Parts: sequence; C-alpha cells; structure tokens
Amino acid sequence: MTRAPKGNGTIKKKGTKFLAKFPIGRRINEKTGEYVTAYESKTFATKTEAQRWLNKKIAAKENGQIAVGGKLTFRQFSDLILLHGVLHVSPRTADGYYRNLRKHVFPLFGKKFLTEIEPGELDMHFVELRKVYAASTVNAIRTAMSSVYKCALKQRRVTYNPVSHTLKARKGALDKTQVKLPWSLEEIDSVLKASADTPLEMFFILAIGTGTRLGEMLGLRWEHVDFECGTISVEETIHREYETFPDGSSKSKIVVAPPKTESSRRVNQIFPAVVDALKRHKMIQEAGSVLQGEKWTGEDYVLSNIYGGPMDERNLTRRYKKFLESNNIRHIRIHDIRHTFATVLITHNVGLIGAVSRALGHSSLAITMDVYGKTANVEEQAFGQMSELVFPKESQRFYKKVPLPLQIQPTRNWKRRAS
Repeated sequence: MTRAPKGNGTIKKKGTKFLAKFPIGRRINEKTGEYVTAYESKTFATKTEAQRWLNKKIAAKENGQIAVGGKLTFRQFSDLILLHGVLHVSPRTADGYYRNLRKHVFPLFGKKFLTEIEPGELDMHFVELRKVYAASTVNAIRTAMSSVYKCALKQRRVTYNPVSHTLKARKGALDKTQVKLPWSLEEIDSVLKASADTPLEMFFILAIGTGTRLGEMLGLRWEHVDFECGTISVEETIHREYETFPDGSSKSKIVVAPPKTESSRRVNQIFPAVVDALKRHKMIQEAGSVLQGEKWTGEDYVLSNIYGGPMDERNLTRRYKKFLESNNIRHIRIHDIRHTFATVLITHNVGLIGAVSRALGHSSLAITMDVYGKTANVEEQAFGQMSELVFPKESQRFYKKVPLPLQIQPTRNWKRRAS
C-alpha cells in the first residue's frame, strides 16, 4: 500500500462517516505563541466523496487558489516580517512602514485575519484618512499595507492582495506640500555671504554647488575628493536609522551605507570655487584635529563633528533652521537646496538637463524632466528657441517671457520622485 504524499490531507473513518482533513498551513497558537499546523476538515458519508473533496483542495492549492498560511492576523504577520527583517527593504524603510501601520492601520485592522480584510473596507478607511492627512501620507500608508500583503501573497498566506484593488489618494489643487520654492540667485547670494566663516559654510557650498543629497554630503570623506581633477565621488551615505518595537518604543543609531541606487554612485565635477572652499575647510579641520588631540577620531569625514566623527543629521538640521531664522532667510528644507541647484541650472540653460540629471544621481532623464520640467521653464525655453530659429523677426513680438504661476509652482510632490 503506497502512502499519500505529505501535505495532501488524510481520510479517517469515524463511526459510519469519513472525516477528511486538509492542511492549510501553519498559524500562531495565541496561548503558547508557538506555530502549529492548521487544518480544514469536513465529514462525508462515503470515502469516495471525501477523496473527491481532498482532490479539489489539492488542485486549488497547486493553482494558488487557497491560502496556506493559516490564521495569522494582520498585526501578527506585520510584526513577523517588518520587525525581523523578512521583508526585503532597507531597515529604514521597514521602520517607516511599521510606524505608519502602528498608527493608522493596526487600531482598525490589526486583529483581523489576513484573509478577512476586504478592499471595500480599506477604501473607506483611506477615504477617512484623506480627510485628515495629505494624499502623499495616505498613499504612504497604503504602500506599507500593500507591501505586507505582497509578502503574504508570495508566501501563499493569502490568495490576493486586497490593497491592489483600492484607489490611490489623489492630490488636490489646494493641498499643502512640504516642498518649498527653490531659492533665487539673490537668496543664494545671501546664504553664502551669511554663512561665510561659520561652521555651516562648507555645508552650504556643497549643497548649493553640487546638488548632492544630505546623506551623501554627510558620507563624503576626504579620500573621495580629487583636488587635482576637481571631482567628488559619491561612495557612501550616512543617515540615522530608527528601530520601532511592538510596544511603540524605539531606538536609533547612525548608519553608514552605500548610495540608494546604482546611479546614485557617481563622480561629479565641481566648480573651482567649491574646490577652493574644500581646501580651506581641510586646513581648518586639520588645525581642529590638533586642538582635540587624542579625542580626534580621524574618520576622514569632510563634514564632521568636533571630534572628526560623522555629523548627526538631526544636529545639522537644527543648526540649519537656527541659521536661517537668525539671518532672516526664507526657510526651505535641506532637500529643497538640491532642487535649487537643479532649477537654477536648467532655467538658465535647458541644454544642461542631461548633465544635471547625472549630477543628481537620477536613474533616468525622465525623472529629472518630470520633477523639474515646469519649475525650470523648460517648455518656455524650448518654444522660445524654436521661435527665434524659425521666426526670428516675429519672435520678439509673439514670444514674451511672462512669470506665470505655473512656471514656479511644483506640479507634484518632489519628495516622492527625487528623494
């Protein structure tokens, strides 16, 4: 007598009836916290009927039509994959997902089984959230929840992703955004003059003169600077990474990591003025290392703390805000300085958009065009140049530069595409 393959279920006679049991996966025993095998069972009058039912279950399992993960709640599965590194995302991203889920999803759906949550109730929840939060925030919550379900789908704990059947939140015309208008040339001049001979001078020169991300600037070491060729190599990034626990507590640490994408790892040509500023800064830093003596760590960072170690982005952000307030300079986010770099260059020469895209470390020119196409007046420049080439006598008459609001207002949330 041949034995049935493992996992295909069993049939046992119970009195005059036949009990068919089919394993649907493993679940957590709420009392012991241990994983146990979960079964679906049904009683039949004949063994033939029981076998027919088992065959249907086996076929459904093989075709991905049955969840094999057992009765895990959404909270249990989220804890499992986000707090233990199962989801293949960076720890920083996983923590962001978990924070959003803990605040906005667990209170309503945390105790529901993965297989019980329906698209309709999710749509209603997202609509209610949209009344309070920006579209970008609601979509971030939606993305976090969808990522959990995608993982559950791969593990065959569910048969479909209910979040994929919901609608994305749409940004309204009057929605507020964290993104600020880039600094003008006059504002840039004010910043550079006010920061001269201050601890923030090198930071502003790097940010305005290279357009690199904050983490890339903090990860820049002197070995990445080529004074002879006038280049900097983006090889590392530094950021503060948070770890959130189920009880809501968290801890953080400074993390050194490679750039976010392959295209972010790059070598950028820098202006002579930036090279000169780096040379001056290196001399000042070397003098500081002598004063610190044995306390100097010698970790070779261009933007370092007073002991030569990596600068904390939180401390830099606080000093940045205080500097702008003290000097009566319009506040924009540090990341918006990156937008300033790109917008100023493209506005003055649309032909530089390819070079700007590479300098920013964008993975494609389409991203640069999508983000800066309107703010840098690309269409205006294109039509203006075409008019001058084809209708030189009429171009001054019909093509006139007018500062329309659309040319300076962002058309989408920059943070989503350029960060």
